[in-house]
Amino acid sequence: MKEQNLQTETHLNQITFFLNGKQITEYVPAGISTLDWLHTKKQMFGTKCSCNEGDCGACTVVIAYPFEGIITYRAINSCLYPAAKLHGKHLITIEGLGTPENLHPIQQTLLKYHSLQCGYCTPGFVMSLFALLAMNSHPDQETILAALEGNLCRCGTYNSILKAAQELSAKFSPSEIVPEWCRNTEQDLYSFNETDTMFFTKTDIPQQVNCYLFPKTMKHLFDFYAEHPDANFIAGGTDIMVQKNIDHKVFPVLIDITNLPELNRLYLRQDGLHIGSAVTYQQLYESGIVKTDYPVLHKLLAQIASQQIRNLGTLGGNIANASPVGDTLPLLLVLDASLWLQSDLEIRQIPLNDFFVSYRKTALNKGEIIKEIIIPPVKSNSYIKFTKTSKSKSVDISSVITAVKIEYNEDIIINAALALGGVSALPMLSQKFTELLTGKKLSTINIDSVISEVEKEFEPLTDIRGTALYRKKLIQNHILLYFQELQKEEK
Repeated sequence: MKEQNLQTETHLNQITFFLNGKQITEYVPAGISTLDWLHTKKQMFGTKCSCNEGDCGACTVVIAYPFEGIITYRAINSCLYPAAKLHGKHLITIEGLGTPENLHPIQQTLLKYHSLQCGYCTPGFVMSLFALLAMNSHPDQETILAALEGNLCRCGTYNSILKAAQELSAKFSPSEIVPEWCRNTEQDLYSFNETDTMFFTKTDIPQQVNCYLFPKTMKHLFDFYAEHPDANFIAGGTDIMVQKNIDHKVFPVLIDITNLPELNRLYLRQDGLHIGSAVTYQQLYESGIVKTDYPVLHKLLAQIASQQIRNLGTLGGNIANASPVGDTLPLLLVLDASLWLQSDLEIRQIPLNDFFVSYRKTALNKGEIIKEIIIPPVKSNSYIKFTKTSKSKSVDISSVITAVKIEYNEDIIINAALALGGVSALPMLSQKFTELLTGKKLSTINIDSVISEVEKEFEPLTDIRGTALYRKKLIQNHILLYFQELQKEEK
């Protein structure tokens, strides 16, 4: 690899990938989104732009690539997906699926049920259904709804879309949904030579990102960082790309960590579940280990963002972002999660509770990354739950999100933890909750007193997602719900 003056020059990434069945090699501007690349470089406008921040689904495309021995098809928000990440993958857009004279079965069925009016959102729905039906034989209604929850229809034809999706599920198998040209490309994806990439060529056109780097080893990562100490690390990009698209923030150098094998591992050891910081939400959700050993985490993952975001976003990114309403953070806190932080010189372990310093400030040192998240084994004598309150079930930011863990020895509480997000500048554990419950019998606890004492620990803010008074009421209700459920279990 050869690079010169990357901090002051604007570069293009040379990538090789497949677009609707055809292999192409392109020079793409560093950091440009797949959506912008389709529009500005290919004049392919079937993929729509609406919100440009991953909320509406109009820009949904499908990427296919080898994963754990099979070709997986994933719906993604192209507005959040840097085009440089397409290297070695197959990008499938609405233009590839059908023509007016020869519609794809998904398009034909949506037409049959009059599932479109203005049609602006339709390409996104088609691509979400394509990814779903390519990977699932006859999905049930719950699975269909989960796949489509990240797609908005401003004309309100949801009932017609659902009827079409149900017929597609009943009548078509993946072999009938995935075209032959996609299957032919799968063999090329298996044999793709990763060394055939990219590097750089210079351009005089200014960009928001001057350089987009893909280290393939940890040494390579820290060598890049030593040369570019002001670089930002990027994994799923679901936050950075929003800042770039909406706030027009400039990121001179982005270092993408998603190709590092050490950060893509998910494994169980005696000390618990180890999750690499580049593991996506969807990979976690599909993990047999998570389903079996950490069912509460599995349930939470289903309520995070949309399918498109879960295919991109990472647990490591949610932690590093340090938002006080990060969906996973209260649950991880009560589960006593810890982090392995790695720099060029050392790896250190830190409890997650010590990681959050102040609003969106963390204990990460300069040049340090989250390598792994470790969640200790869940004890069998534990009650663990979370409650998320938001305007919609999943594709929304929480007003308040809480999690609780109570461990018993016979009928005595030996450990109790309550974590809250959305009521302070950072996600926090309640000290009062632990003090008031530990060593007590559930039947002797004064619930009103617990609620009152926990409330005093926090001074919620007022913002677009709720007033301080509303958030205080939510704290009360969340705690009350936990106790009511515990009392039912005792009976």
